[in-house]
Amino acid sequence: MEAMTHYKNKVASRYIPLEISSVGLKMLQSDTMYLSVKKDGHLAFLVSNGKSCYLQNAGGKQWKDLPLLAEAAKKLKGKSCTIAGELYVQSDERSYGFEVPAALSKSTEKLGFGAFDIIDTEKMPEVPTWEWKFKTLSDWLGVSGTVHMIPQKQISSRSDIGPFFNAEVIEGEAEGLVVRHEMGPTYKIKPIMDVDLVVMGYCEGFGEEQGMLRELLLGLSLDKKGYQIVGQVGNGLTNKERKTMFETLKQSPVDSDYMEVSGNNVVFTMIPPEHVVQVKCLDILAETSKGVIRKAQLEWDGKRFGYLGKGLSVSLVAPVIEALRADKKPCVEDAGMDQVNRWLDSKAKPSVATKIKASKLLRREVYVKETKGVKAVRKFLAWKTNKEDSGEWPAFVFSLTDFSPTRKESMKKSLSIASSEKEAMEIFESELKDNVKRGWKPAQD
Repeated sequence: MEAMTHYKNKVASRYIPLEISSVGLKMLQSDTMYLSVKKDGHLAFLVSNGKSCYLQNAGGKQWKDLPLLAEAAKKLKGKSCTIAGELYVQSDERSYGFEVPAALSKSTEKLGFGAFDIIDTEKMPEVPTWEWKFKTLSDWLGVSGTVHMIPQKQISSRSDIGPFFNAEVIEGEAEGLVVRHEMGPTYKIKPIMDVDLVVMGYCEGFGEEQGMLRELLLGLSLDKKGYQIVGQVGNGLTNKERKTMFETLKQSPVDSDYMEVSGNNVVFTMIPPEHVVQVKCLDILAETSKGVIRKAQLEWDGKRFGYLGKGLSVSLVAPVIEALRADKKPCVEDAGMDQVNRWLDSKAKPSVATKIKASKLLRREVYVKETKGVKAVRKFLAWKTNKEDSGEWPAFVFSLTDFSPTRKESMKKSLSIASSEKEAMEIFESELKDNVKRGWKPAQD
């Protein structure tokens, strides 16, 4: 079990993703490389004691009665070993990873196992090469049947990868390619993927980038009101595009029960889910070495975002913003989860989380200070979350929003948590005392 978890975390998860046009620029050259089609399935481990076999995933789940195991036991008779490979649905047409869970519960005869690595076996060299591994797998399993080695093509030049990619991925509809360097890195080559995502918030740049967009907070539509956070993206735009997009987005900030902080510790300004952007990436992941990916789900009531809890989500590898899509709407049809469902277990496709209790506002005060016709604003809020039982929220929260248009960083936000209403009010009074001095006046609602 430990060896399998280590393999997933330290080997399989560290494949280097590349877009085909970058092979000549970013892939290391080697005199010996092994090129193969990437099966679209689930990482699994075939374990043999020389008499019988079973399959296991990195999470410890075992399967001992799959039809393919009879063939595996026959081919591996007398051999004790652990083999890494892809559990996938065999089909004359393109198969997808999300089909595997359904096959495991209903159509196990459709499942196949494509081997690509030997984790351990008797008389294994101290430093096994790919040449040794593939020859051994070929001798044991062959390249055909329900249990087989994934065929490997030995190449000595990166120029051989392009034609193979066109034949197998573009024309043959394979998921992608895997390139293994002898004693070196392993690369995963896929077509560029594009996803249409709903803009849910933004961060402004600072310093020389003030007045420009820095990052977007993006999500996918779950239904008419629900949205699944996917992540933060800031790459891909010119300074001119950043200025134009910032001017478009800054007009409509809204309140939210949920706050997300950017990589530079700036709180995203939430906006109505009205805009859609196209994002391109090298890969879409449904899980990491820590397990399945879970991120916030939000509900939009027309005025503010409510927090629903965490739901199954994805992460984008090397995402790049292409453009605002004025022709797309922030709806399930244009920017929904179906775009990424093929990367998720069919048993665990996202749904809108059950709505948790709404927060209760305890106190709110806003002060304004005008200097030479320029207004600065400080907003003080304290609320009871009513979500402390979820384990994701504190019981009470205090927030100070400080806006000054003449400052280098125009908007600052700070949060403090408390375990009781009394403590929250003490924080509120302390912050008022420190931040409301001469010249500050209560705002007129």
